Amino acid sequence: MYKVGLAVLTAAATVLAAGSPATAGTTQPRISIEHRASELYLFQPPFHEETYPATAVTGIARNCPDGDYLLSASLVQDDLPTLWATSGRGAGEVRCDGGTATLSMGFTRLDPVLRPGRATVRFALRDAYTSEQLTETTRTVRIPC
Repeated sequence: MYKVGLAVLTAAATVLAAGSPATAGTTQPRISIEHRASELYLFQPPFHEETYPATAVTGIARNCPDGDYLLSASLVQDDLPTLWATSGRGAGEVRCDGGTATLSMGFTRLDPVLRPGRATVRFALRDAYTSEQLTETTRTVRIPC
C-alpha cells in the first residue's frame, strides 16, 4: 500500500511540475533594443522646408505570437520628447510569424534638435485589433557623434 501511495504522489507531482500541455513550451514575448542608435542623419518632416537631425533605433521582438501588431515607440533626450522621423504609410506596423520580428523607428526633434549622447527609448507592441499590450521595454541608448 505504501508503494502505491508513493507512486500516485510521484505521478501527481510530476504532472503539476510539468504544467499544462498548452503552456509547456510557451515562452513570454520580449523586446530587446540595440544599445546604440544610428548616427544622426538629416530628415525633412512633411510640410517643412528645413531638415533636422534624426536617429534610428532598432530592436528585435522574440517569441512574438503570429499576428499583426502596432509599435508604440518613443525617444526622450534631455527630458524632452521627440517626433517619429517617418512619413511613410505603415509606420509602426509589425507582422509577427511566431518567432522574431525586427523593430525600427526613426526619431527627430525640431527645437532643440537631437544631439549625440544618451537618450531613453521605449518600444511596446500592441495587438492591432484589440490594443492589448503584448510586451514593452525601455532602454538607454547612445546616439554616436
